[in-house]
Amino acid sequence: MTTTLTSDTRKTGAWRLGLPGLATLAVCFGFARYGYGLFLPRFQAEFGGSAGALGAVTSAGYLGGLVALGVVAWSSGRFGARWPVAFGVGSAAAGMLLIGLAQGPALFATGVVIAGMSPCWVWAPYSDVVEDGVRPAGRRHALAMISTGTTFGAAVAGTAALLVPGQGWRIVWLAAAAVAVAVTAWNLRALPARPRTAPRERAKLFSRPGVGRLLAASVMSGLVGAACWSFAGMAAGDERSASLLWTLIGVAGAAGLAAGTLVQRMGLRRVYVAAQLVLAAASALFGGGFAVVAAVLYGAGFMIGGALLPLWSSALFADHPTRGFSLVIVFNTVGAAIGPAAFGFVADRAGLTTAFVLVSALALVSIAVRPVEE
Repeated sequence: MTTTLTSDTRKTGAWRLGLPGLATLAVCFGFARYGYGLFLPRFQAEFGGSAGALGAVTSAGYLGGLVALGVVAWSSGRFGARWPVAFGVGSAAAGMLLIGLAQGPALFATGVVIAGMSPCWVWAPYSDVVEDGVRPAGRRHALAMISTGTTFGAAVAGTAALLVPGQGWRIVWLAAAAVAVAVTAWNLRALPARPRTAPRERAKLFSRPGVGRLLAASVMSGLVGAACWSFAGMAAGDERSASLLWTLIGVAGAAGLAAGTLVQRMGLRRVYVAAQLVLAAASALFGGGFAVVAAVLYGAGFMIGGALLPLWSSALFADHPTRGFSLVIVFNTVGAAIGPAAFGFVADRAGLTTAFVLVSALALVSIAVRPVEE
């Protein structure tokens, strides 16, 4: 049984720990990982490569993230969240710095891989941070707030790309690296150096009722999300349109902040199904050339759907938040690693429209693994 070392009177509201978490995911997901897709046309013009090759670079970053997840799961309960989170945001800074300075494809690809690994260091440890440091009434809101950080990073990336055209992309990535350094310092100050609860006993995570559906949903989320984030910019037609799409995705994705409230009122199952239907519609619209409408729907559907994963995981793994959510992210990352390479392969041979229709179908299939109970 877990022995609590801190009382609820020492725990905080959702905002105090939710805000640095939101900033962390904004940097690591919204820019370091998903900003790649926004700037993909510029990268292709600068460094060359087919859609399949550029997708494979993204997939390599996701695969590297699996190593990070292994370290995070092992260290959970031993060293606290501060150092894996700081290391993760630091890797985002290093990767984005390499991307901004790269003069050839080798250094560029290295930067993409290092930056792409960063979310795997930071997302799961924040589950322990919320469980140990936020009062129970604020935990759903804190988890939803942290997950929605991605959308704010995307909105900033889209706006920056609009304001700094052409070769100015290097300035954007170097500035993002500087912001990542500042967010690293914020986490070092905000997060506890050691766990606030006693080490938890090891548990058999796979044997819990409903875990199979959660892990399958995680894989599907990774497949659908990574494919769209990697190639939606190419579907836009030109750089300015791609930047506008990212901004729209980011603004619409603020709907993810309401995920905790929606689950409380409607139940996890209904909200999950609704999110997948919206994602399926958005993917089909990307393929059909209705990019603006698709971006708005995608931002809302993806961020609400993404916020459901930590909420669903926290319900199944309340006694092992980081280990449980690390397992979820492993499966999500496997899907994300497969997604861009497979999408690029299909796009090279059958066109972007066919590839997006395939993604739409996958989103519909994912409804089959919806939560069984509210």
